[in-house]
Amino acid sequence: MNVNIVRHKRRKKAAFYVTPNGIELRIPARLSKRVVDRILEEHDSWIRHTWHNLPKQTSVLDEGLVFHGKSYPTKKDEGTTLRHDGSSFFVPGTWDENTLSKHYEAWLRERALEYVTERAPTYERILGVKAEKIRIGHQKTRWGSCSSNGTISINVRLMLAPKEMMDYVIAHEWVHLVHFDHSASFWNTLRTVYPETDQAKAWLKENGHTLQLKKTD
Repeated sequence: MNVNIVRHKRRKKAAFYVTPNGIELRIPARLSKRVVDRILEEHDSWIRHTWHNLPKQTSVLDEGLVFHGKSYPTKKDEGTTLRHDGSSFFVPGTWDENTLSKHYEAWLRERALEYVTERAPTYERILGVKAEKIRIGHQKTRWGSCSSNGTISINVRLMLAPKEMMDYVIAHEWVHLVHFDHSASFWNTLRTVYPETDQAKAWLKENGHTLQLKKTD
């Protein structure tokens, strides 16, 4: 089976996750092999279907780069930095795959911070809150998070999705500054400030595993 088994001391239930590296089954540390085998057998059809539909690993040099849900061709030039002119990405001819991946993620992080910083004031005015700090992360499973001290983290991989997905996650995390939970009050407030919440949730559930970005140091 193409499933990575990950044991966690504090986990109480087994659950499947689709990550940029494939399918993971996260289980309680002491769960027996017999039970694990049964879970895998019971979900065999889902595993095979999901694995078959995972995006194939391809070269960004050959396949182009994605930005806000659109793929753009990659063209080599004599420059020294990664550039995007709205229709193509331009890459120094001396860069290899790993160098491009690092600069691509760094470029996306800069654009993500700009995007979040631009959108956040709208929700802060509506909700009467203020984030203490904004950071761009590269989480495996979470699209965003809000800490108790008001630090909000947004996943850089959202820059590969249509803009509406980033807008949804921004609204979601800023509402957490009002409701630090997922109570009915939280969802009611979120749907008030972002009416397309249900559509965005459904899109990320269905397509989130396709937003793959090679993790770099």
